[in-house]
Amino acid sequence: MPQMNSWIQDFEKVYPNIQVTYNGVGSGAGINNFRQGAYDIGATDVPIPSNLYANVSQAKGGIIEIPDIVGAVGIIYNIPGFNQSKYGPLNLTADVLAKIYLGQIQYWDDPAIQQLNPHFKFPHQPIIVVHRSDASGTTYVFTLWLYKSSSAWRSSGVGYGFTVNWPVDQMGRGLGGKGSPGVTELVKSNAYSIGYVEFQYAIANNITMASVQNPSTGQFLQPTTQTVLSAVSSVNLNSLPSPTSDISNMTDLLLNVNASGAYPIVTFSYLVIQKNYSDFNKAAAIYIFLHWVYTQGMNQSVILTGYLPLPSNVRQYVLNALNQVTYNGQPVYTLLSGVQ
Repeated sequence: MPQMNSWIQDFEKVYPNIQVTYNGVGSGAGINNFRQGAYDIGATDVPIPSNLYANVSQAKGGIIEIPDIVGAVGIIYNIPGFNQSKYGPLNLTADVLAKIYLGQIQYWDDPAIQQLNPHFKFPHQPIIVVHRSDASGTTYVFTLWLYKSSSAWRSSGVGYGFTVNWPVDQMGRGLGGKGSPGVTELVKSNAYSIGYVEFQYAIANNITMASVQNPSTGQFLQPTTQTVLSAVSSVNLNSLPSPTSDISNMTDLLLNVNASGAYPIVTFSYLVIQKNYSDFNKAAAIYIFLHWVYTQGMNQSVILTGYLPLPSNVRQYVLNALNQVTYNGQPVYTLLSGVQ
């Protein structure tokens, strides 16, 4: 996640004696490396799924999971001749996207696509379908959204998760890219392709995003700061589950929000940390870094375009959770002085 690299750069200017290293390896690897002890903080686009939670928590002697930023999944495409300024954004529904990734819609001039976009005559070109090749929280969010939103996807048996068996791969028409950067590059370099990425990567690479229908409202919307904010501000976030318990039900909290102007594929990303430490220096460094992220790091001036800072009530929820980080059972925040 580019936002994490930006936070680290700003944090180390204030705390040069604390070094933080970030590896963008995908959510699945991030959680696994955290569980195995290779990482002190796990970063993931979704909370740890229920079927993995007990294993990870037991391995670490108790964990804390906290949202860290608001993002979205954007649908990017490369259709030569399709000029958004002339024809408007490419309109897509969950069912059309599901059938593209299932291999049931194979050409751009398919009637289902043409009907949604009557002002452009699509060429009879095969759709090159791009997806993540690594275990990915972005894939989890995208496939969960398809599962919630499309009867075609639900009936296919593909399901949702960090990885799935893509039917288009079995047909020889799917391409896998590592990380959002890999998917972005494949879409940019392959005419007539489509893919899904973190909203921020599309912004950073100046790639046009489709307008996706929110099944709850019927509106076709592109991900923008305003449409993502509309989704977040319309959800009651005052009663979130305990951060020391399984919070996997938060995965779909911001999907298909029933509010005018709400983009349908919005999500928090999350950080996972150990609850209790026997190494005070490590416990203190983790607490100080995360406390900075959720205070100074939430200033709009340090948030990259394509992300939104956490709402104030969620930020307070996280700061309260950080007060549960302990060193040999003692709250770390009480052992530190001068951290506000």
